[in-house]
Formats: sequence, structure tokens, C-alpha cells
Amino acid sequence: MSDPSRAELAARPNCRVLVTTPNRPGAIAILQLHGHVVPILHAITGIDDWPLGRARFVPFDDIDEGIAVRLTNEIAQLMPHGGPRVVQRLIQRLTELGVDLGPAFEANPADVYPEAADQFEALALAGVARAASPLAIDLLLDQPRRWRTLSPLPSKGRGRGVGQISLSEEDLARSRRLNRLIEPPLVVVVGAANVGKSTLSNALLGRSMSITADLPGTTRDYTSGRIDLAGLVVNWHDTPGLRETVDPIERKAIDLARSLIERADLLIALTDHESAYPQLSRQPELRVFNKIDLLPSPPGRGAGGEGLLSISALHGTGLAELVTTVRDHLVPPADLTHPGPWLFDDRLVESC
Repeated sequence: MSDPSRAELAARPNCRVLVTTPNRPGAIAILQLHGHVVPILHAITGIDDWPLGRARFVPFDDIDEGIAVRLTNEIAQLMPHGGPRVVQRLIQRLTELGVDLGPAFEANPADVYPEAADQFEALALAGVARAASPLAIDLLLDQPRRWRTLSPLPSKGRGRGVGQISLSEEDLARSRRLNRLIEPPLVVVVGAANVGKSTLSNALLGRSMSITADLPGTTRDYTSGRIDLAGLVVNWHDTPGLRETVDPIERKAIDLARSLIERADLLIALTDHESAYPQLSRQPELRVFNKIDLLPSPPGRGAGGEGLLSISALHGTGLAELVTTVRDHLVPPADLTHPGPWLFDDRLVESC
């Protein structure tokens, strides 16, 4: 690919890249782009058409190959292999294309929000600005009061000392779950071909983001989108049917699906009356039995043997319960109503 000219780079709107996966080797890495992402996607992949929610298996210049998806007008994700050298080279290439490296929101909140009474309130307003989920808003706005009223304690024993405030392991675990309200968690749906994964994804998204047909192997690539599940926004990935195949494109998509499974915050195993649950490298958090409309009599909860939930993605039966179950698993209701502090920003450490 030819490099953009200096004039082209100068004219390009600002874009930042944030590495959202841990700084260690893994099956895949996730690099999240913020800003005017389409020109960057074009430059790094050679593809100029990026509709929302359509994930593609693409080359990343001559560095690697993996998945890319445009999640919103100003957010995209690149998912190369997770080797440190691959990530390093891809970041280097992105910076050559004019992308800035660093947090997407790094300005001092007190400068951005001069109306804030103190740093706690400025950080809360910054959190509101970047929170993806509606459920985060009221909870974030109440955080300044909670942090101001914390009693200074010596940081001893278990837990993490924040300034002179000691947060318990329970506080930290709850904060990690609540942080999913700010940065959407990853939900991955897996199952045999033709069990209705794409139909389920389309039903939840409210529009067609994948091809659905009564043929094995119809979904040969990932389909992805951001979905609001009753107030919790998630990055939803519908993977290809896990099956043996000689098709090289489908096989590559399936191999990448297995890598994505390891990183999922919530894994859903989907089946129907004709298929078994897939054999996976990790236990799924949810087992869902689809196509109950094709059964001779309405099943009770847990139909299909191990199925936790029974649904008809085509007709919408049971989808409300599925949405609530996914949301409550990722962010339990007890976390939302807990009166304690939420460590929603590491800069709170400096504010105590």
C-alpha cells in the first residue's frame, strides 16, 4: 500500500488508538480507534467501505491479518494476533498514518469541566462523557458524594490503598464489573451451523447485520455490533458455526472465533432441537436453547437438557429474559445498588 502524503495526513481529522487488551502475549489483541476512523481503516486494510456492525477478516497492511469492525461512527476495533511484536508493528504503522497513541480521553478533567466543584466531580463528568451504557449515568453522578465522604483509613491487609482510603477486594471486584458500563464488555455467541446465531443477533440489534439462511456455513465471517441490553451496551459478536470444513475462508473464520472465545467476558453457547452444544475450550456462562417454536409443545425453563434459557429468536419468544440475564450476569443488580465507592477512573488515586 502507498503511504498517504503529508498533505493528506495533515488534512485528516484526529484519530487515536488505545490498546484495550493486557500488555502480554495472547491469542488476539484489541486495538480500539477513536475519531475519524474510516480513512485509517482504509489505509491499513485497503478497504474503503465500512458499514456499521460489519466485521471483516482483513489484512493489516503487510503486518498481519485479523478482524476489523466499525462499531460506531467514531469507534472501530482492530483484532490482530496477540503477539507483542505484531501489536508493536501495527501501532507503529498506525502512528505513521497519523494516528495518536494513548488514552482516548487524557486531558485533565478539571480543565475540561471548569464547572466541577472538585476533581471528584470532574472525573465523574469525564466518566459520563465516555460511558457507553445508560445505566452508568446516575451511578457516576453520585460518585463524587461517595468519594468525599469516605473516611481516611490506613491501607493495611487485603485490598488496595487509594491515597489514604483502603478499598477491599470486594470493592475492587465490584468496580471491575461496573467498569463494563463505561467500556462495553465482549459477548460472544457460539454454536453449530444453522442453530440461529445470526437470527438472534439480528433480532437483538433490530436490523440485519448478517446473512441468515437454512444452510450450514452461511456465516463465513464474524458479524459484530454494539447492542443495548436493557441499559448495558455490549460488543456483540456472532461467530461462524463451529464445524469441520475444507473451505479455507470459513476455516480461517472458525479458527479466529476460537481465539475470540477465550477473551469473551460472557460466552453464550447456542443450540436447537437438531444440534448438540458445541465443544468449547472453556465453559460458557450461558447455555441457550433456540427454536422452541419448532417443538411440538412449549418447553419449560431449561428445555434442551442443559439449556439455561429457551427462546425463539425468529419470533422473539424469551428474548426479554435473555437480555436481562446477560445484563445481570455482566453487571449484577447488587453492584448497581451497592452504596460503596466505584473506582471508575484510576485518576481517583491521585484525588484522594
